[in-house]
Amino acid sequence: MTQETLAVHAGHPEGHEGYVLLLYRPDSEGRVRWREWSSDDYVGPPREGSSSVEEIVDRVVQWGRDGWSLNESVHRVTAWLAAP
Repeated sequence: MTQETLAVHAGHPEGHEGYVLLLYRPDSEGRVRWREWSSDDYVGPPREGSSSVEEIVDRVVQWGRDGWSLNESVHRVTAWLAAP
């Protein structure tokens, strides 16, 4: 993690596919660039895209509700996304 990125490791509660999600600070329009690796292929090329802050927060909140193991708390992720 740097000031400009945050890595979220999400492990499925039943050991199924998990993810590493590298988030970049939101841009001026509230879009978050991200890179994502599957636990099935951490060394392969990542999926890349951008989502709204709300979409990212919703995804992480849902992981938390569903019992996924997260290296960063839902609160930490939402606070980091909201920080200037």
